[in-house]
Amino acid sequence: MDGAMSGVEPFGSQSIQDFMQQHFALTVTENRSNSFPFSTEDLLDEARLPLIIGQQSVQLGEPAGLVVGTLFAKRYSVLIMGLAASITLFDTPLSLLPGALRFRLTDAGMMHYEAETTATDKLPVNPSEVRQACLSDYMEHLLAHLRQVLQAVSEYTGAKEKVMWSLIAHNLHNLYGRLHTDKELWDFEDRGRIIGQDYTTLLQPEKPDELSMRFRKVEHPKLQGRPFYLRKHCCLAYRIRIGPDAGEYCSTCPKLSPEERWNIFDN
Repeated sequence: MDGAMSGVEPFGSQSIQDFMQQHFALTVTENRSNSFPFSTEDLLDEARLPLIIGQQSVQLGEPAGLVVGTLFAKRYSVLIMGLAASITLFDTPLSLLPGALRFRLTDAGMMHYEAETTATDKLPVNPSEVRQACLSDYMEHLLAHLRQVLQAVSEYTGAKEKVMWSLIAHNLHNLYGRLHTDKELWDFEDRGRIIGQDYTTLLQPEKPDELSMRFRKVEHPKLQGRPFYLRKHCCLAYRIRIGPDAGEYCSTCPKLSPEERWNIFDN
């Protein structure tokens, strides 16, 4: 992630739009675009979900259903990361209303996303108690959304919900680790405090929800001090046969030995 965002820039500015598209494949808009044919509502539709999962399966070389479902959660986590970054970096919650989150399928089972802005004001920077209360309320709605989507995909594909939740939580932990260490992203010095507070509100391990997990941290010279967490569960990407990563293990995979992981870093 590169390029600082100015605190005086409006959220819809081109530089912020470019940032969201580059890092989260997320287009933010006030008006629906025809180029995103599916909405997250379709994932809860018994007739539409098979079409979506079926297309992704073909793009992945038609592996077992549980592979497609597990990788769906990993792909979908990119949208969740974008929603979190919009709040933490730009104080702007994006709408979770039915139909306000949309996507299209791209190569190798990937998805590009479109989200609508909300009618509510930006989250306040101070007082922090008010901000965290607003964020907690937003998080409850997001969790409710995820519970419905992951249950539907799990029931259709056979992927384990516990594994799907862990993949999303892992990417969120890595996101906040990067946000905290990449100070070039900060629009003002207090942003570091906000990142830490938002991280605690969203992902504190003591919270009794599905995203509250602990991950083992790994260090390597090439990471230059950036946090790097191992996944609790494999995403099963090594079982696909199409795409640039076909048959490969991710550097975060718990199946790798330390030696195999270092080889990935060093190469």
